[in-house]
Amino acid sequence: MINTNPNVGSVLQQGLTGLHNSSRSIQESANELVRSGTVERTTAVATDIVEPLINIQKQQNLFDASANVVKVADEALGALIDIKA
Repeated sequence: MINTNPNVGSVLQQGLTGLHNSSRSIQESANELVRSGTVERTTAVATDIVEPLINIQKQQNLFDASANVVKVADEALGALIDIKA
């Protein structure tokens, strides 16, 4: 669920949550790749690794987007602090 509150702190929290979720999903996909290489499968190995590889790329894009959200929130917070000072 996405928080629609325009508060800089909540935007920062959403970015951090996105970073955490993407990182966790990348780790899970990496673990799945390792398992596909170490466990005998009845299907072709190529099909076993395609989905985790696609998920890793997708999550990397989401991670980068979340990092940009954190960067923008940090810059906005910095600007607000400068205005207050």
